[in-house]
Amino acid sequence: MKRRQFIKKAGLTAGTVITAPYILPSGRLFANTGARVVNHVVFVLFGGGIRNQESIEQGFISNQPGQSATGNIMRNMLDGAEPTEALDVFNYAGGNSMWDPILSTPLSKQGAYFKEVLYGEGPTGHYNGHTVAMTGVYTETGLNLNVNPEFPTIFEYYRKHSDPARSAMNAWWISEGLGPYPSLNYSRYPGYGAGYGANYMRPLTLFFEGQPGSRQLQDAILYQPDDVARINKIKSILDKNFDETAADLPGIQNTADHREEIKAFYVETLEKVQNGGMEFPLPYDNPNLLTGDLVAVAGAWEVLNKFTPELTVVNTTNLDICHSNFTGYLNFLHRADYGVGWLWDKIQSHPVLADDTIMVCIPEHGRNLMPNNLQDGNGMLAFDHTSDANSRRLFSLIVGPDDKVIRQTFGNNGVATAESVDIVPTIAHILGFHEDIPNGLLNGRVLTEAFL
Repeated sequence: MKRRQFIKKAGLTAGTVITAPYILPSGRLFANTGARVVNHVVFVLFGGGIRNQESIEQGFISNQPGQSATGNIMRNMLDGAEPTEALDVFNYAGGNSMWDPILSTPLSKQGAYFKEVLYGEGPTGHYNGHTVAMTGVYTETGLNLNVNPEFPTIFEYYRKHSDPARSAMNAWWISEGLGPYPSLNYSRYPGYGAGYGANYMRPLTLFFEGQPGSRQLQDAILYQPDDVARINKIKSILDKNFDETAADLPGIQNTADHREEIKAFYVETLEKVQNGGMEFPLPYDNPNLLTGDLVAVAGAWEVLNKFTPELTVVNTTNLDICHSNFTGYLNFLHRADYGVGWLWDKIQSHPVLADDTIMVCIPEHGRNLMPNNLQDGNGMLAFDHTSDANSRRLFSLIVGPDDKVIRQTFGNNGVATAESVDIVPTIAHILGFHEDIPNGLLNGRVLTEAFL
């Protein structure tokens, strides 16, 4: 029997057990969770696919026909000198220069740096890569991408198995891009589901002028207290006369107070955008340099600054342009790196998050070794991700306080020391609930070597 089939069958068996909660002799619903490493985790998931050649190996354009220039274009995350040749073909900052790093010490020197991580099984597609990273289980699902995952997500594990149980306000899923991504905040797995999912937000759609979310917030009706009381009375009557109550309907459940806080936050953030008061990860005062990825990072910071959630996941997707535009891919990779450095810098200045946050970074998958036949305006060849060995090569960073996370590099190029499915159990370890997750649900292991 294949490994993934065994895991699936074992997981389904476990699922039949956990649907009925058990009471320990102490009267507690679940066993004591393990000790936490810190109280906040920010998980940055690079969507779109990143080749190790342009990231950790710092090959720049040397893998292009007739080109030899090398150098580091991710100077906030990785250690190494920037390219010294051929910069004139790249429009990094509205001119032809790279953005200076915002961090004086790259993240690879501020924590555990895994230079080679294996994406072990299944297609290297975007839905698959995100699902693997957020469930800790390899998947071969490639169709019907708007269906929730088969196995629980990190949000569900966190909310169900933390002790005491955490509210949805403590778990946020912030993405650049819609499509299948909103479906990744909770699964179809028995005993988990929407009741344990995260609050989802796509900042670009929600806050920016002309986007559907912005229009809905602007056009929303302002109800008076008497109106709200009447609406709640009607809701109560309907709940009593139908088989299901509103709380039984699919979707993330927030308390009435939390819903009001979230609504106020959305309105406040929209006003910031309109008044020019929202902070963005840019080295220059030029909003034309913003990418969707940087808007997602800025939205993540707004959530972190306002609610200090214990678990926040934010992704990027602009890098997917590598299918047809290698130059654009390098630009987006360079800017995404700046966004990550900016976010970590902001976290270090926050009175609650500083010294109590670990950030985990990993690409969803890699990209092919050989290019396709598409050239961009600079004559650079593009790369797909069709599950060759190179598209299974990733890297990862785990950064955090000096007394919690080790400063060390693991592995060499081509020698994997971790797998993409290790991220979920590692986050569960950081937040102290890994031992409470039923056996058989996770493919990976805790990267204990990353912690002191």
